Amino acid sequence: MAYRHLFREASCVRCPDSRETVNHLLFKCCFARLVWAISPIPAYPEGEWTDSLYANLYWVLNLEVEIPKLGKIGNLVPWLLWRLWKSRNELMFKGKEYDAPEVLRRAMEDFEEWSTRRELEGKASGPQVERNLSVQWKAPPYQWVKCNTDATWQLENPRCGIGWILRNESGGVLWMGARALPRTKNVLEAELEALRWAVLTMSRFNYKRIIFESDAQALVNLLNSDDFWPTLQPALEDIQQLLHHFEEVKFEFTPRGGNKVADRIARESISFSNYDPKLFSIVPQWLRSTLI
Repeated sequence: MAYRHLFREASCVRCPDSRETVNHLLFKCCFARLVWAISPIPAYPEGEWTDSLYANLYWVLNLEVEIPKLGKIGNLVPWLLWRLWKSRNELMFKGKEYDAPEVLRRAMEDFEEWSTRRELEGKASGPQVERNLSVQWKAPPYQWVKCNTDATWQLENPRCGIGWILRNESGGVLWMGARALPRTKNVLEAELEALRWAVLTMSRFNYKRIIFESDAQALVNLLNSDDFWPTLQPALEDIQQLLHHFEEVKFEFTPRGGNKVADRIARESISFSNYDPKLFSIVPQWLRSTLI
């Protein structure tokens, strides 16, 4: 603003004693330091952000190399930078003040939406999808059962559908579940709800060794890691609490072809007239052709 001669001084809108630069806005400002401090992103090795924008950016954009165990949470960085910039503009031009937890929450939501869009793009049409659709369901090992879960989610539909199917080592159907829900915020939340309901039901059926299988790679990665997603955490913690009912549990990914029965159940459930869960011990007529 000072460069454009709109402000006389180039001071920071939050700490007037400091000159505002890109490095100051994103790292050195008292507000930026607070946002980084409460985020899951590790602090700069020296404990204090440097006066070099390039050194600070190099650190936060190379966390997967510097700290491999951090996992996918390093992908949150661009969204934190974006929200710091946006919050400064909101304050300066609109007089809207957001506190640090709110900025972090919005960055987390941006991160989750981006991850969900990548998941949806992975399901888009193309040669890879054709190969994925050719994959067949595989039976679980001896004395294990396998529960496939899926969800159907459409932006224009106020409802979404979730479903699961439990089969034994010979491929025999033991149980199925189908349910309509009010549309979740995104497809990943719907996939998580399908899995949570399946885990809850299986915990009551007294199965000891079970594989939960899904075609949502992002969901499987999340369950097999220590990544922290605030908006999904309550459902994830519910699942973790239920796992003590089993002797052994695995969460595995399968391409869409290996999950087509659960997909068919989820698509059928979106047409239900209410939100009541439905359990089947006998395969319904509308699913028999998919099982062939």
